[in-house]
Amino acid sequence: MEKHKGRRRGISRERELARILWKHGFAVLRAPASGAKTKRLAYPDIVALKNKTILVFEVKTREKPSTIYINKKQYMKLREFVERSGGIGFIAVKIMDGRGWRFIPLDSLEETSGGNYRVSVKSIDEGYTIDYIIKLAEPTEEITKWIR
Repeated sequence: MEKHKGRRRGISRERELARILWKHGFAVLRAPASGAKTKRLAYPDIVALKNKTILVFEVKTREKPSTIYINKKQYMKLREFVERSGGIGFIAVKIMDGRGWRFIPLDSLEETSGGNYRVSVKSIDEGYTIDYIIKLAEPTEEITKWIR
């Protein structure tokens, strides 16, 4: 039963992040099959789109910062989705002790000696905030506007 409680908590955090992104103007998809026993396809937890920016998230929850391990197969599927979509991949970590959300770029994960991947406590502490994630999709002005 404890496993189901943890899964429900994870789904709740996925929905929370989806609502935050939607509130800030993103089109958001939450993959209901994420975490399921899908064999061939790569499903991230959340995909958010805005202004031609594609953000891809694997969502994790922790009571307080602690190392997060991601198995190689899950990492590779997430990496494949990011590459196919042309998006930017993140591990989104909700820290329940009041620190809120932290976003760790997929490229900054450390490979373990066993071939899996880890997000260190330091990476979580130094992770991006939701404000940074929102700014990634803000439109920028073209330089030609300033050239006469």
